[in-house]
Amino acid sequence: MPLPATPRTRRGLLRESCSRVRSGGYLEETFTLEEGTALVMVTDGVVEGPGLTLEAGLKRAGTLAGQALHDGLNAEEIADRILEAAVAVDHLDDVAVLVIRRI
Repeated sequence: MPLPATPRTRRGLLRESCSRVRSGGYLEETFTLEEGTALVMVTDGVVEGPGLTLEAGLKRAGTLAGQALHDGLNAEEIADRILEAAVAVDHLDDVAVLVIRRI
């Protein structure tokens, strides 16, 4: 189940946020999670690695999170699914996932 295409979930906003953080500027936004949705934050070690571009890693993490949410997994299980995928491709960097799920 794909995430709804709202301004807050579009890949463009995510890319813009990543770019601003890397350039030293931070993007601040206030929003409310709707019932049944989740906010997933990851470190670069989860989405980048040998043979895995940032774009591909973000897409993979988003797909995994969306599918896990659709499957009814809780926040810990969603994080585990994303972390297991990161570890499976031999990431060399530290990894962290934070999931906030509104039920």
